[in-house]
Amino acid sequence: MDLKRGDLSLMVSLDALLAEGSVTAASRRLGISQPALSAQLARLRTLFGDDLLVGNAHGMVLTPRAENLQAPLHKLLEGLNELIHAEADFDPRTADCVFRIAASDLAHLYVLPRLLPLLRARSPGITLDAVALDIDLLAEKMERGEIDFAVASADNTPEGFPSRRVSGYEFRYLYRKGHPLVDPALSVEAFCKLDHLAVTIKSGRLFSDLDESLRRKGLKRNIACSVPNFLLVPEIVRNSDQVAVVPSSLAELEHHGLESLPIPINVPPVIIHLSWHPRFKRDPSHKWIRDLIADEVGE
Repeated sequence: MDLKRGDLSLMVSLDALLAEGSVTAASRRLGISQPALSAQLARLRTLFGDDLLVGNAHGMVLTPRAENLQAPLHKLLEGLNELIHAEADFDPRTADCVFRIAASDLAHLYVLPRLLPLLRARSPGITLDAVALDIDLLAEKMERGEIDFAVASADNTPEGFPSRRVSGYEFRYLYRKGHPLVDPALSVEAFCKLDHLAVTIKSGRLFSDLDESLRRKGLKRNIACSVPNFLLVPEIVRNSDQVAVVPSSLAELEHHGLESLPIPINVPPVIIHLSWHPRFKRDPSHKWIRDLIADEVGE
């Protein structure tokens, strides 16, 4: 291989191709057309004297040479990225960049209304891209640079990734005003027998402590309906006799026609963390915005 015939952009493209194993997926990740990336792959094959990716009945697979290149190439590009950004000056007043933040709908509702006015006043060139939180793929997406930050409960923060506390909350249950079966002195047994509207999220761990505490008492909630996000909850509860266990941050919002009470069982509070990939530890732009979120948006 002759280094004089290569360039850095080719190495970035190769890193994406080896990670995705697909020209289509890698082109989406890089934001370039498939024909352009196919032409780069042809140059890479010439440069390395190897096919790198070959097609089969299931798509494309890496050659042995490509498999040996994947990890060290990715590590080298990460190191170069850190070197460049560690030496760069960052001025929030003139910054022009995009940060992708993964969170649940409720976490976005907590963070974004507080964060956006601060950014508009201090760094109007920064754009936020709020994306849905997928716990199963979170570490992988942060590793690939597709997500800059995640806002999630402590047990959903990727292991080994740095993080800072943003907020914490306890559980309450929402119900409509005038609900015939709700009472502040409701026993845990009677609470479980109510018709519950459950919020199901991909990780399934948000309510694990609650359900485990009930299980130890030989109890479980009577789930009448489940929905995929928290923002559907108020309208459904307002128009039914269902109750919904929700984080206190949602229960404390003004909801016309709704009231809330603490759940009648002791459950540890949930701690919410802001996390990021270790390679951005010294990146000045990342440090600036995570300090802003943790210090001025969080509790």
